Amino acid sequence: MNRHVYKERRTYQRYDEAHIIGYLNEEVLNNYQPASEPNAGEGANEPEPWSEAYAYTGSEADGGTVMACDKQDDSGELANAIIRTRYTESQELAIQRHAINGEYEEAPQEYEQYNSWCQYAVQTAKDWIAAKAAQ
Repeated sequence: MNRHVYKERRTYQRYDEAHIIGYLNEEVLNNYQPASEPNAGEGANEPEPWSEAYAYTGSEADGGTVMACDKQDDSGELANAIIRTRYTESQELAIQRHAINGEYEEAPQEYEQYNSWCQYAVQTAKDWIAAKAAQ
């Protein structure tokens, strides 16, 4: 996993016809001190701290995550793309079957973790759509 820090909040953008690159696992950093430029040379000034910064962790070098998503302006499709970064469809169905059948003995936290991720995905997708609409 790669982590990257930005001065502005990131959402998602088109990667190609069938994919987006989204910025997940947002961490808000207060009074962030950016690293000095690697080739700044001796005597170079330290960069000014940012009052607020945003860190993202993902599979790509820029902290993003490439996700399959055909309808890139649909919050349901975006939420599904986010869910798929952690759960395959068959894993999701198995977790739901376990919950319906009351099979919590083996992994009682399984459904709670899954449900929490789904709620995160839905809220993130709605936030991304709202941010795009505000631009």
